[in-house]
Amino acid sequence: MKHLYFVRHGQTEWNAIARMQGQWNSNLNERGRGHADVNGQLLKTLGIEALFVSPLDRTKQTAEIINQYLKLEPTFDDRIMEWDCGDWSGEMYADIRVKWQTQWQALEADRFNYRAPNGENYPDMFERSSPFVEELLTTEHNSIAVVSHGMIGKVMVAYLMGYEPSQTLAIHQDNDLVFRVSVDGDKKDIAFFTAGKGPIAGLPEHN
Repeated sequence: MKHLYFVRHGQTEWNAIARMQGQWNSNLNERGRGHADVNGQLLKTLGIEALFVSPLDRTKQTAEIINQYLKLEPTFDDRIMEWDCGDWSGEMYADIRVKWQTQWQALEADRFNYRAPNGENYPDMFERSSPFVEELLTTEHNSIAVVSHGMIGKVMVAYLMGYEPSQTLAIHQDNDLVFRVSVDGDKKDIAFFTAGKGPIAGLPEHN
């Protein structure tokens, strides 16, 4: 049986002020470094054999803190970078709703398929990340940690679990939450850890 642990980066300076990051860089803040430290302590207890990381600064910083506990050689992979939000990158969420009012309304109407100007949609993210996930399933390692982001992380979880678009959109991953997908042949189970505690079966509730 394989256990795949999907870790979101710790809170960043831009997370804290509601500025859209996408594939732009923003550093962890003090709270985010704490998130990473708690998750590092958790992962140390789970027998992690391999560590895969998005190459953006916030995930690198998170992995560096986590790896103080794991002592593994990280593998960086562009396919698990965050959603490319195109022209909205670096903009405040509140400003996007005003400056791109029509486009934002289109996003609200169809969050799964709408592409931000010069950006990606969910099908695009499934297309680029699914080969990565398939490779994880064929590695020799049975306990793997993946440090990525809120949106691409939910895409990888949804791909593994075979979720429909509505189920995919309903997934939410806080900065201190780790998803575990356990794969045994055709059988797949999901659980999560929050603030280092768990596992809790299923998905977290989110309002």
